[in-house]
Amino acid sequence: MALGSGRGRVVAVGAMWALALGAVALIYLHFEPEGDDGRTRELDDAPVFRAGEDLVEGPSRAELDVEAEAPSLRFYRGGRRNTGRSDLRGPRSARELWRYDVGASITAQPVVAPDGTLYVGAHDERLHAVAPDGTARWTAPAHARIWSAALVLDDGAVVVGSDADALFAFTPAGETRWRARLSGDADGPPALAPDGSLRFAAGARLHAAGSDGRIAWAFEAPGLFLLSSPVIDVDGTAYLGSLDDHLYAVAPDGRQRWAYRTGDDVRSSPTLGDDGTLFVGSDDGHVHAVSRDGERRWRTDLGGFVRAPVALGRNGDVIAGVYGPQPRVVSLDTETGEVRWSFLLSPTESAEVGVASGPLVDAEGSVFFGGHDEFVYSLSAQGALRWVHPVGGAVDASPILTADGTLVIGGDDGVLRAIGESAPGDAGAP
Repeated sequence: MALGSGRGRVVAVGAMWALALGAVALIYLHFEPEGDDGRTRELDDAPVFRAGEDLVEGPSRAELDVEAEAPSLRFYRGGRRNTGRSDLRGPRSARELWRYDVGASITAQPVVAPDGTLYVGAHDERLHAVAPDGTARWTAPAHARIWSAALVLDDGAVVVGSDADALFAFTPAGETRWRARLSGDADGPPALAPDGSLRFAAGARLHAAGSDGRIAWAFEAPGLFLLSSPVIDVDGTAYLGSLDDHLYAVAPDGRQRWAYRTGDDVRSSPTLGDDGTLFVGSDDGHVHAVSRDGERRWRTDLGGFVRAPVALGRNGDVIAGVYGPQPRVVSLDTETGEVRWSFLLSPTESAEVGVASGPLVDAEGSVFFGGHDEFVYSLSAQGALRWVHPVGGAVDASPILTADGTLVIGGDDGVLRAIGESAPGDAGAP
């Protein structure tokens, strides 16, 4: 840990994922607190459940209640349902308030602690704690690149995964609380179940662990990475996508409930809608609407990879980012999948360029996201452009709104930016 130092600095102003095959059968933890009292503990009794085996059977779950959670800044995508909604109003015009430069790509969404501290991991292999004014509070080592968002627990601890095949927990002061060493890169944002336990993907496994990092079980998909953050339902069921083309439902005890097959890799994190429908994008170019029993409700062909998590509009419609050759953001009717509106970015010849940034929907229904074209965008609830702000590189990270309505987003240029409303007299001010 480094207090107020590290590679981050403040400047005042007016994705390709690696694939690894193979899995280690043994699950073990390596606790490394600061100081000389570190200890290693191997756990060979945590059960591993494999996809397609020992399935859970039971009554239909279609009529389960949907958790009416208030959006939280501590969570990736605002909560257990990954809705991408905020109850705050975002900036109606754009003025850069500050920059925090880490010198390496930022692909992770920031999260915010109750005291206003922003936490964001980066490819400089560190977790950064940033004050609301953009100054560095501390950095802590994760020993390999961090691709995805952290999670702030109820006691203020910050949990984040990295390519060091590990999940870390840091205190609010930046000290290492524990380190869980795993059998693969921990590249998906961790999630918090209703009972306070953790769910997170590493390698080809979804893990359940206590807040102390002790693993209870693992669910293993066939051979490839799990890159998404699990949605956690009101009964503790976790839903997540896999590079074996499936969306999985995993019961609270680690056994598979069902698997829904798409036509290609599922890199996107799913979203649980207001009526209990699951929405997920796939490299097959579709957004899929799936019931809690694993049955297709509809699918809409958007003609490009859908790798970003979708968001829910204020009316429940599905807001999705799409890759090339026609990169765009679209709004889909939640009941039918019909396209309501579409906002087109600059066309491209590459299928690997587009919108990887999960859209954020504010209290007015406005939509915020970044593009690979090196701009951050704001659209109205009807899909009309409100403002566009240039940045110094492609944007893969999802944005967040802080408590005062400031939009904060990272970029591949290694800069975390805060965007507020233009002051009277500024260019672009209303």
